[in-house]
Amino acid sequence: MRFFLKILPIALVLAFLVPASFANEGIYDRDLVRGFISLKGGFRSIKSNGIKFINEYTEKSYSKEHLGGHVEIGAEYHQLRTWFDVDFMPITPTRGNTEWFAYGITWMWGYKVLPQNSFVNIIPSIGPGVELMNLRESSRDRVVSSFGPTLNLELEFRLQFSQFSAGAYGGYKVIRHDGWSDESRPAAGDWPYGGDLNADKVFAGIKFSWTMLNNFQRREKDLL
Repeated sequence: MRFFLKILPIALVLAFLVPASFANEGIYDRDLVRGFISLKGGFRSIKSNGIKFINEYTEKSYSKEHLGGHVEIGAEYHQLRTWFDVDFMPITPTRGNTEWFAYGITWMWGYKVLPQNSFVNIIPSIGPGVELMNLRESSRDRVVSSFGPTLNLELEFRLQFSQFSAGAYGGYKVIRHDGWSDESRPAAGDWPYGGDLNADKVFAGIKFSWTMLNNFQRREKDLL
């Protein structure tokens, strides 16, 4: 996991620099690149180890199912797609004077299995990222937090209507946390702090996207 954390910042920098470099070298045509923005949301189910830790720390009984929201900003070139997925929890689970919430960012890569402008398409994707989990106790005015590396595996079934698209998605997100504040130890009993906390999630939901015109399409539209 420590190696993953070390290489992740480098990977994120490359996500910005490599496309521009490739375009300058003529590896792809910038006039055919299309930007897009997506909104998606659905249900997540955290693994038993993750919810067990939350319940032991807060001394409450939280459900492993919760809502998740996402904003995606990216670009596609023919069938290849890359984007940043910012995820958050629109509703924070609360029990009495305790609550927990998490948010993160993932650099995703996907590929349209069928031709780029097909009405129906299937898009598998994968990407690394990080998640910040927070446990808060308002009575003691204390928040315990931890960053953890993630790996997101996702599959989308999409219907494309010109620039607008709608679809359903689902997948599995690998999440590992360690390095929790020592203040949390007394409340968590014999929890094994020496190892990573498995906070993996299974998820499913719906997604709406708007794809911008590329430079070639805009010039063509202006001529009409």
